[in-house]
Amino acid sequence: MNLRDFQTQLISAFLGALLALWARTLAGIWRRRRLRRKLSLEPRERVGSRVTARICNGYVFPLNSVWAYITISHELSDIHPPPNGAKAYITPSPDDRNLVREDRLCWSFTGNPAVFDIYPGEKQSLDVAGFDPNGKWIEIPSEDGWGSELPKGKSSRVFLNWRRYSAKIKIVCKDTKAREFNVQIDPDNKATPLSLLPS
Repeated sequence: MNLRDFQTQLISAFLGALLALWARTLAGIWRRRRLRRKLSLEPRERVGSRVTARICNGYVFPLNSVWAYITISHELSDIHPPPNGAKAYITPSPDDRNLVREDRLCWSFTGNPAVFDIYPGEKQSLDVAGFDPNGKWIEIPSEDGWGSELPKGKSSRVFLNWRRYSAKIKIVCKDTKAREFNVQIDPDNKATPLSLLPS
């Protein structure tokens, strides 16, 4: 083999590797965009005193390590004391001056896990809110679960006064960029207190 043939083969190998890298990068970008675009949120009807949303993976690849966060548009004065010995991470205490800003929710699965995998075509249920039968408060669960649930021991995210709230549910996973959904929580809507708003 002469020098010219060796150089030609070397250049061909380099260009082939570069083309393969470029194709893999483009395929990864395409896959992440499609996963994000095919990720959706479907509010469910109220069941008992609680409402959930279905998080849907409409693409052909799985979503791994999926977390859900909620941000609620509210004031400090909207925070209700935890009722009947329940616990909450955010309380109306003067020492606790927090608002609900990108705080974790839990999945509607035994043990209320904070993180979950969603396979292609699968829909997983996400706990969003619970409602006081006497119309005094709204409970937002945490990654720990429901503070009002018996036996006691878990902590909700917060209890809020009974009124309509705008919120954002953010879905995060390791396979694509996060996606946010604008929702409304309306406790006076007995059938569908959770509704999806235009993004």
